[in-house]
Amino acid sequence: MKQDFEETPLKIRSARRTIADGLHLYTGNFRRIFRATWAPALVCAVVTAFYYQMSAAAMSQLVQTAAQVAMAPAAQAGMGAAAPQAAMAPAAATMQQIIMQSALSLLSAIVTLVLMSYVFRILATHRAEGAIPYPTRLVTRPDGPALVRSLLVAVVWVAVTMVVTVAVAVPFTIGAMRQSLTLVILAFVLMVVGLVFMLPLVYPTMRYLTTTDTRFFRIMGSGYSQGLRHWGYIFSVLFVVALIASIILMVTTLPAIILLLAHMRSQAGALIGDPLGMPSYMSWLSLLVYTLAAFIQAYVILAAFFPAYYMAGSIEQQELSKAQAMTTSNDF
Repeated sequence: MKQDFEETPLKIRSARRTIADGLHLYTGNFRRIFRATWAPALVCAVVTAFYYQMSAAAMSQLVQTAAQVAMAPAAQAGMGAAAPQAAMAPAAATMQQIIMQSALSLLSAIVTLVLMSYVFRILATHRAEGAIPYPTRLVTRPDGPALVRSLLVAVVWVAVTMVVTVAVAVPFTIGAMRQSLTLVILAFVLMVVGLVFMLPLVYPTMRYLTTTDTRFFRIMGSGYSQGLRHWGYIFSVLFVVALIASIILMVTTLPAIILLLAHMRSQAGALIGDPLGMPSYMSWLSLLVYTLAAFIQAYVILAAFFPAYYMAGSIEQQELSKAQAMTTSNDF
């Protein structure tokens, strides 16, 4: 299929044009993207909504536990031998909440990874065929190779993030314990340096995930040095995209935050004897609002990959043009 030159990823673009073309590609093909990804996006939204619901329940449990601890001396005096068992009940409930939240966090990470693999397959198809095809199935099946690629990249990013986190946390913790300003400053310097050197990884990551004919370690090795040379361009694109996405995500999160605060205030009032001001169907309404907010947020986040896709193509084209220019000059 012949590709429109304006939509081809292998084109040198400015940061402004990269963002504009990426968002235009996303909005112009949104119906096709939505049809291909609505099922995993919905699953991701439901899992995220249950996580929000569990977080609200955990906060309510924390408030109740704090109130019970505050009233423990008076309560234990009247309970006698049953006091230890009563004191252990809130701790057991809290531990159960933590285990359930951890399980939901892991499940959320898995379904998010599956959703991302759908997007990378769409972008790889656009790069290879010149267009985003309209899915023939109502529910598109996941692509095995794209999922494996996404998992491999996720492992690398988690490993790099953990190394940077440990490198920052160790001097910061020691500095806080010893009240050493030098170690605290060193921790912040290491954090900035870590973020600076992590940023070029975005280029080989996007190139690997949207190309089917590259090997992982080869593209990550050569691509990182190329991304380092275009650090300012990568930073400009990602900063603007992150800023726009953050504003939209903040707006879409407001209803869920309002419901969460109302629920916590109602629970806190119940502890001092006030009647619950929340209707019986509030839990289901909250779950519905959380699901809707998470579903919208999923497509806001997905939109960020399209400018990154064009950003990687622009860098690749610049490197190809540079190599061709060097070859031409050597011929003379």
